[in-house]
Amino acid sequence: MQLNLSTENPDLPKHKCLALGVFADEKPPRGLCGFIDWRLNGMISREIKQGRIGGEFEEKIVIPFPSRLGAEMLLLFGLGNISDINYDKIYNAAYLVTQTVDRMALGSFAFDLYGEGRSSLVTSSIMEAMVTGIFDFLSTDIEKLSRMTACVVTSPAHLQQVSLGIKQFKTNVDDRGSVDVCEPGNSIA
Repeated sequence: MQLNLSTENPDLPKHKCLALGVFADEKPPRGLCGFIDWRLNGMISREIKQGRIGGEFEEKIVIPFPSRLGAEMLLLFGLGNISDINYDKIYNAAYLVTQTVDRMALGSFAFDLYGEGRSSLVTSSIMEAMVTGIFDFLSTDIEKLSRMTACVVTSPAHLQQVSLGIKQFKTNVDDRGSVDVCEPGNSIA
């Protein structure tokens, strides 16, 4: 698996799929989802208000070809209430998002860090839980693992914590070198 880190504005890069977490009790959405909602002129907020997006855990909404975004599709994944978020739930969400991306026959996707800056969870541990969930789903099929490219979208202010989370993953999970990481501005060695 190729894991890229991006600190660009999330609406600019070209991605097949931008997978964002949506919390049931954040109305309007906040974080990266809130930024994307703003770029889409409040479309996500309107859908939440009309009851078409609820944010319950495991809810999946696919929005194809969202205007004003570089992504070909937007995948919104329900995370339940922000007050109930924990590392196990984040791991499970990352696993299920990767499974959904795989079922859509996509070889790449970008994602945000669920609850980053809006919960008491530590950014590095959020990143570790997410990469572990992605890896655990893909590691059941070596072909899928070798083909997938994932990109974490974060801010420059959180890049050090995100890198620490990847280090924690590499320390705690025997990925046998199957996860290559490329930080912004660097190429793969």
